[in-house]
Amino acid sequence: MKFPTFASLVSRALLAVSVLSSSSALLATTLQLSSVSARSSAQFMIDDQRREARLGVFTDEGLLLEKINDDTATFLYNGLPQRMRVGDMAVIDSQTQGFISHQIRADQKNKYLTPALLNGGNVQAEIDRTADVIVIPVADADRLNLPYKDKKSRTLLAPKQTITETKEGKETKTVIEPKDKDGKPLTYKTYVLPLTSVRIGAVDVYGVNAIVSEKPGLTTTVIGRDFLKRVAPSWSNRTLTLVRR
Repeated sequence: MKFPTFASLVSRALLAVSVLSSSSALLATTLQLSSVSARSSAQFMIDDQRREARLGVFTDEGLLLEKINDDTATFLYNGLPQRMRVGDMAVIDSQTQGFISHQIRADQKNKYLTPALLNGGNVQAEIDRTADVIVIPVADADRLNLPYKDKKSRTLLAPKQTITETKEGKETKTVIEPKDKDGKPLTYKTYVLPLTSVRIGAVDVYGVNAIVSEKPGLTTTVIGRDFLKRVAPSWSNRTLTLVRR
């Protein structure tokens, strides 16, 4: 039997370390804060790709800019809080193996629609990274017997409607203010409702507030940043990936 030489054993060990190091590098993201602008946006380099982050809006990579103070940006990335000054660079772990995750494909209208469980009750929901909170239409709330009617409420004006018509090749737009049966401006109520849990696929978030809304035309539950900030979201190739870290 031919035994491996000491030199060959060392070579194999170095190769294994190199492979592991390369694998680890693939599971990390290099972030650098390039600049900040008017307390509303910041420029990042994410793995050598320039990205503009606007306050309160997720980038495709899942970076959420939360605050700018002088030359310092506070943000969430990969579900974890971060703070950097202009010029700072960091290597952040982006490994998701072993964490619970769920993927949602965009539909033809580029909407991310998915079944969701609110306090254990099933609804069809849209994941919207531009929405602030979870908004539940009263039809869904009533069907799930969610106890919202005794909660704090606000009365709001129904949004104006724009009607577009085309006559003789010319497009005209008419803005209409909705009225109630007495001819007064139409109003609707919203209610603040604490939810015990929100579940999408196998990803759970506990203890999050929602808004139950009587807004005319609202038919689908919308899940916004209050949920997304509690997970690690990312958008790529029309696929939204949620990771529960």
